[in-house]
Amino acid sequence: MSAPKFLSFAFHVRYFPGVLLNRLRLGGRSGTGFPSTAEHHIVFAVCIILLALGVPAVFSGGSIIGWIAGGIGAAGTIALVINSVLACRGGSPSYDGFLAGVFFFFVFLGISCGVFIGTLRHSLLLGLSAGLAGFIGGYLLGIMAGYWLQYLGWISVTVNGLAGLAALGMFVVDLVLLSGVLL
Repeated sequence: MSAPKFLSFAFHVRYFPGVLLNRLRLGGRSGTGFPSTAEHHIVFAVCIILLALGVPAVFSGGSIIGWIAGGIGAAGTIALVINSVLACRGGSPSYDGFLAGVFFFFVFLGISCGVFIGTLRHSLLLGLSAGLAGFIGGYLLGIMAGYWLQYLGWISVTVNGLAGLAALGMFVVDLVLLSGVLL
């Protein structure tokens, strides 16, 4: 089934909820439609760890080992991102490979901004109205990001997982902030 136009009523009421439910189904297809190998993810994690350990050592004391670790980590991370993008070259994104974690990240980011504004001003009404505006913006941006970030290749699987965890964390923080306003 081809997708209706993005700005149409049919897309947001009939088509997209079905896509989202299909992507959230546990027994369903995982990934974004291209092969993802474990060794790429392991090397990517090692590069990020080297970068995270090397950069603070450089800034705190100019350590030579920090420069080496940070340089290897940065070069490896850049090379792996380029490899990931080039590996999916020629393919096109589809709603079959929609990144639901990225979508929910943007939705909860919009809601969190509104809730934070409301708690900052100690106004439940302001928080809820700003949260609704943030929800609408996050919903639209989340659909586009969940669709277009598939161009990242195999790294999009990692980005999707991390975005899902971040969305869960924002949900918990929102509940804590709202409980403080209500009490």
